[in-house]
Amino acid sequence: MDGLPDYNRHMSDLSLSRFQRSLAETIAWFKLKALPTTVESDEIRLRQESYSVAEKNWNDAIEIMQRCALPSVHGIEQYQRAIALIKNIQNHLGPMGPYLRSPELKPHFCLDQFGDDTLWAEAVEEVVSKRAAAVNGFLNDHPAIDVGGRFLLYTPSENLACGAADAGSNGFFDSNNVPPWDSWLGFSNGTLVSWIPPSLVDVAAMGVFVNPEECIRWAGPHQSR
Repeated sequence: MDGLPDYNRHMSDLSLSRFQRSLAETIAWFKLKALPTTVESDEIRLRQESYSVAEKNWNDAIEIMQRCALPSVHGIEQYQRAIALIKNIQNHLGPMGPYLRSPELKPHFCLDQFGDDTLWAEAVEEVVSKRAAAVNGFLNDHPAIDVGGRFLLYTPSENLACGAADAGSNGFFDSNNVPPWDSWLGFSNGTLVSWIPPSLVDVAAMGVFVNPEECIRWAGPHQSR
């Protein structure tokens, strides 16, 4: 699985076995709710291919801007291509706000208490416990397997609530840059760790890419945008 978190830095408060159990329960929850965990449909595959092209064009535009000492990327052809591709993806994607925010897992906590790690830890534990109870029997009959995906890190105390990730991901991230609670795995050292299934990596990536303060970032060797 891409991007296994560095336990010494991010998950020191959680044992490896507990983290793996939470991941298994999350994958089971997705299956129980009939949410896509793998890239199976042609629609998802084409969307992700389109995003990969957009990301390459964007990075090429940044490289050209830096090499030519240009004031911005806006006049660069590759940038314009990237924006057009991303807008096309967003138009076809539709609203993602309710997606992965199941009412039965919703925490009793206002997700704008950015600096209070105690409240965040309690909220994440509430979600994890509710999900564990919901999938208990299902998980026994349907053991989780490694389906890939990526781990996402969110640090509330670094959040500026600019709304860019919300707009960039069509609401996959909320206006406070918080990833959807169905994906939460654990909270440690001021950081929330979520699991993003392969079918939604590109959607999350669109939000990560435009988040200026980088309070949301990928775990593992590719943590930057």
